[in-house]
Amino acid sequence: MKGKTGKEMRNLMLMVSISVLLLVLAIVAYFMTDVIITTNRNIERNEELVVEQSVLTLNKIQDSVQNITTDASLFSLFNQELINNLLAGNTEGIDHFIIEFVSSFYPVDYVGVIRDGKLSGYSASDGYEIDPEKMPLESTEEGFEVLESMGGREGYFISEFYELNLKMLDIDEFSVNMIIDRTEDMADVRSYFEGQRNDLVMRLSIAAGIAIVLSLLLTTFGVSYFTRKYVIEPIDELNRAAEEISEGTYKGEVTVDPESAYAALQGLLRSGQKVLNRMDEQFRE
Repeated sequence: MKGKTGKEMRNLMLMVSISVLLLVLAIVAYFMTDVIITTNRNIERNEELVVEQSVLTLNKIQDSVQNITTDASLFSLFNQELINNLLAGNTEGIDHFIIEFVSSFYPVDYVGVIRDGKLSGYSASDGYEIDPEKMPLESTEEGFEVLESMGGREGYFISEFYELNLKMLDIDEFSVNMIIDRTEDMADVRSYFEGQRNDLVMRLSIAAGIAIVLSLLLTTFGVSYFTRKYVIEPIDELNRAAEEISEGTYKGEVTVDPESAYAALQGLLRSGQKVLNRMDEQFRE
């Protein structure tokens, strides 16, 4: 009987331990998934903010260019020789002027001038090997686009076009393409949030390991203690009473606890004890 009871107890502890372990793992998996999803959302949102700020910067630059090229009083402050050439009908210098103006005063990594669908001039920051045939020549529906490479470099580049109204100079189609390199900014965003994510995942992993160990200890020793106290010992007591009653050595009367889960067995043993006592009395008579 003891061997059977021990096997049942081990099976009970095993099932409880597995159930608690699965519950802990499910909770940990939920929080880890939530951390990863939240981090990815934060990365995406901050990347969008970088793009939005870059586009806003490019718009401000383009507004300045538009103001310079349309306001004769401002335009004349920069290059009187160019003004004279424009008045003489020579508009070629306007390309160089705009490129130099943007490159000198604003933080862009590439500026190109497009006339009649063709790149008529460009300038790029040091380190970029520009291939004119691979550079954008027209705007997208969104007004800007993200490039994965520029000038022989892989990264994150934001390109935007701006149509300039130069009809006053008898130029019909004239646009400026400006590109900003945001590779380092995007890398910083990803590095920051991925660092936060990895740190949280590491902490969750450590907490999960501690929780698993504690849960196994609690289920193993806790279940063992309470099972022995409230299951094994009462059953052992009933077994002992049954053996002593059958041998006629049981002293006293079997107590029946109405609130106990074993009340029926206690009552059965008590009835059996009374029957055996009567049979013993009759035998003695």
